[in-house]
Amino acid sequence: MPDSDTSRVSFRSPLGQSRAVRSTKRHIVLPIGRTARIAYEIDAMRAACCKAAEVLAGKSSVDEAELEECAVLDDALAKAHRLLKVTVRNVMLTRLSRRSRAR
Repeated sequence: MPDSDTSRVSFRSPLGQSRAVRSTKRHIVLPIGRTARIAYEIDAMRAACCKAAEVLAGKSSVDEAELEECAVLDDALAKAHRLLKVTVRNVMLTRLSRRSRAR
């Protein structure tokens, strides 16, 4: 069975065989919505880190190591969040630009 993006085309070749021909048009669906949802979930995780840090800081004996771990996790999540947001925005702007030029 041929791949989803290939078709069998019969034509008369010297050996009488059919050949697989790749389609020039690919309609691949990018997971933009899911990626945006992940960015939202990362933002929610950052809020959870902040809440955990508040709880840790509110204790009578503050565990500096745990507070530092919270900060490190929040920094990593912030970087990932920024990267996803910028990337999704750029992909969407590129799509809009490409569609407006196609008209």
